[in-house]
Amino acid sequence: MRFIYYVSLLTILIIGSANSKNINIQDINFDVPQSHIYIEYTNDEVEDFFQEFMNSANIKMYLMGPKKYVDLERAILNGEDVMNNQYAKSIMKKMEKKNFKDEVQASKWVMSEVKKIMKKEKIDFISYVIFSDQNLKKTFSDNDFSGIIDELNQMNSSELAEQTKEIRKMITSLSGNNKSIPINDDMTINLSKFKISKNKNNQLYLRSAGDFIYIFGPMRLDIDLNLFLTEHNDKAIMLVSACYVNCSKFNSNFDKMKKNSFNNIKINKVKINNSNDINSNIVEQLEQLNSLYKSGVLTKEEFEKAKKKILN
Repeated sequence: MRFIYYVSLLTILIIGSANSKNINIQDINFDVPQSHIYIEYTNDEVEDFFQEFMNSANIKMYLMGPKKYVDLERAILNGEDVMNNQYAKSIMKKMEKKNFKDEVQASKWVMSEVKKIMKKEKIDFISYVIFSDQNLKKTFSDNDFSGIIDELNQMNSSELAEQTKEIRKMITSLSGNNKSIPINDDMTINLSKFKISKNKNNQLYLRSAGDFIYIFGPMRLDIDLNLFLTEHNDKAIMLVSACYVNCSKFNSNFDKMKKNSFNNIKINKVKINNSNDINSNIVEQLEQLNSLYKSGVLTKEEFEKAKKKILN
């Protein structure tokens, strides 16, 4: 039963204010509720999980969430007994007065109590930010994703939309419903959103959302997930957020955080240092401009206007 309490308590995400603030991690600002803090996440088990997909890259992970949640997880990671937590003590005290017929009934009651606590304390979401020290292609160079990224980079917006449909069919082929991704006997992801496209800087990104179902023993945990994968300063970055209860605005809040964090990233402008570099820089700027036009980021009118400006 101790494992039940451990998992349950890690879902108690407590906030004290609805106001937002910015958290800056590696030069990216994340718009989060006022009570959120962050720590560099050093859990070896989680790092090893991501390292399986990013074998050639060095990974840095950060946890953002309500202070009481982050403090709780940090205490558990530091070896403190989860049963000393005030919420665990409260649940245990109530449980002593119950007479459950089996572990299934007890587990359902524990999850119900946890959700009551979360709702009472005004639940919020948590987020993991995963940074690679290399771009998307190099980060996934040790597996099949590398070749796919090359192909996607050559596509325009309409081609990416069609390819997204094909990739979604491929990853849900085992279920055959274009929705479910069975990870193993205990874990399944039901997609509600899956989109591959390019941003205004012609950089690839993946935006997905869905329901993560985790069954362990008699317990079932349903988690709303949002994911965003892209590049920043030629390095891959992934933002993953999870919500357990009161998630009606979770998707819109995630999109707001994503937009404020990533939409303002600018392309570094080419600098012309002397007359000998003029021709090569003009060619480079025109190639970049043409790539933006082909991907659908620029209209024909915007493309012609920008090209004229470069040539002049």
